[in-house]
Amino acid sequence: MLTSAELHRLAQELAGSRVLSVYLETRVTDPAMRDAWRPTLTTGLREARGRITDDAERDEFDRAAALLDDADPAPGGAWGAPGWVAIATAEELHHVADLPVQPSRLITWRDGPVISPYLRALKQGRPVIVAVVESRGATLYRYAWDKLEELEELAAPLEDIPGVERITGPASSAASVPAARGATGTDAPQQQQAAAFQRLANSLAGRIEQLAGETSWILIGGTTEWAGLAGAALPRYLEARTLVSAGLDHDASTDEIERAAKSAATELRGAEGGLLVDQLVEGAGGYGRAAAGVPAVQRALLVEAVDLLLLSPDFIGAHERDAENMVRAALGTGADVEVPSGSAAERLDQAAEGIAARLRFAVEGQ
Repeated sequence: MLTSAELHRLAQELAGSRVLSVYLETRVTDPAMRDAWRPTLTTGLREARGRITDDAERDEFDRAAALLDDADPAPGGAWGAPGWVAIATAEELHHVADLPVQPSRLITWRDGPVISPYLRALKQGRPVIVAVVESRGATLYRYAWDKLEELEELAAPLEDIPGVERITGPASSAASVPAARGATGTDAPQQQQAAAFQRLANSLAGRIEQLAGETSWILIGGTTEWAGLAGAALPRYLEARTLVSAGLDHDASTDEIERAAKSAATELRGAEGGLLVDQLVEGAGGYGRAAAGVPAVQRALLVEAVDLLLLSPDFIGAHERDAENMVRAALGTGADVEVPSGSAAERLDQAAEGIAARLRFAVEGQ
């Protein structure tokens, strides 16, 4: 997968070349359908070739299409991959990858690569930092690109907690702090346990803040009481990026943690996207720093006022060429581009024709 910067760079490098862009849906659940993508690709290539009238250009297309025969990874190579992308010129296969989202089928030959469908996949690379918490410690994970990676454990030496055995196991790479196994039913041990866990929660909060950086989502699960306390210890500015789950248990399997992380990313992304769409729709018009709808966004792009461009998946699918041109114009002026999903995308479609923008400065006539 390319990063946003790499995708932009590829679009710039190939802007003046004829490029074959291919997006396929490749996920299958029936092994007998593993090669179902083949007729889809063959038909799409034939249709794209049929629209070329110049013999020399048709020869260029054939050479670009032939490069797909040896593409690695090939379509369908990973049964679980929802999609596949390839970008080729007559001379080189510039990019090929499995996609973590299902793209609409697109096979086109035009100036420059088609990158707008790729934007949906980029958001899947935004990591989720997961903390599975219990009274004695926490295990940290990172989830991105449909993969879960265990990072480290934060555990606690318990010598200062009377009557509680010492924890053994993998050493933490972070600073250790006290944490107790559980209450004994008397006020003193309960208070001691709470104080010990608070020290652990503070240490955990600092580590999560480091790992999450400026963009990552955060999911906290485990034993309900301790997960809630761990979430409360996080800095307030991380609140909008954090979900404390009552359903992710402290002894969850790897598969269960992956599913919880994916669900958390979807929920948090939807909330963030919905808030952003509402802000842009409400701020559009007059001299506000927002634009909604195709004409207003096009005017803003023309004067390089766009700071952030939002397009819905339905808009991209229905207006492929216009969407592509606006995405390129936005990226060319240093703007960010995002593709919201779920209810946020529906709101964008209903209120703004599927496209809106945050502006660097107000544009007359918006």
